Amino acid sequence: MEKNNEKVVESGRNTTYNYNHIIIRDSYVKLIDKLIRRPTYPEIAKDSGLSETTIQKHIEELEFRPHPLRILTDDVILSIYNVAKAGNVQAQKLWLQVVEGWSERQHIEHSGFTPTLVELVKKYQDQKNNEK
Repeated sequence: MEKNNEKVVESGRNTTYNYNHIIIRDSYVKLIDKLIRRPTYPEIAKDSGLSETTIQKHIEELEFRPHPLRILTDDVILSIYNVAKAGNVQAQKLWLQVVEGWSERQHIEHSGFTPTLVELVKKYQDQKNNEK
């Protein structure tokens, strides 16, 4: 089953659920662009042709997560992927951080003398003796 040339991925849910999810997501994005705000359930229902109950179930299932716009995460990840694949180094780095859990670590080596605890104590005692 396809929606806008997008194959519906089987995920343990039934095909209708996955198909409706794509319809809701597409409508959500279109209405955000049009309204410049988060659309209401009735607005999404009118635009998508699905019932408000169906819309509400899909959106509420997503809202236990940190942000209601999380429904758009797949689109953002795909955008990062497309830009990274085209050669954008910043997008490639972001992809590695998000998808692979990579983080840039820096190792700093100090040059010069690193005193031991015994040497620090001796230096402190010598300073105290010189002050007397």
